Amino acid sequence: MEAHSDWYNRVTREISPYKDSLSKKDYKKYKLDLLLRIAKRVDDFSSICGKCQLFQPEITRLTGDLQNISLMSKENRKSYLKAINNIIKHLRKQHKLVTAGYYLGICMSIGTGVGVAIGAALGNPGIGPAIGIALGVAVGSYLDRKAKKEGRVI
Repeated sequence: MEAHSDWYNRVTREISPYKDSLSKKDYKKYKLDLLLRIAKRVDDFSSICGKCQLFQPEITRLTGDLQNISLMSKENRKSYLKAINNIIKHLRKQHKLVTAGYYLGICMSIGTGVGVAIGAALGNPGIGPAIGIALGVAVGSYLDRKAKKEGRVI
């Protein structure tokens, strides 16, 4: 079992009651699972990264804002989600982390483009994208599994 800081344990305790009290739709809308995963990563990197240390009070503020979740205006929700996205950008850029399914989406897009070219070369434009998507799914799934195994998934 991993040892976490008191800060992370406090954040977890503050978020956990919302799993039962909010509807699944609201739980997903406010990205509470993602917020927990981000908090875990920030906690992991806070000993070596000054910016991650600065994100800890930000995450504490975000969890505190959840107390007024039913009164949260659309603008407040946007700033809440923007703060989460800023933390994710930092984790991606500085710590080389990826979100789940990142490589799958990228490789499927590239595979579709390559598949169109293959289909045109074969003279059958209908089969090319299917081949490209299949290759994209295979490569993307492999890279996502590799990232997960290396512990690089947020």
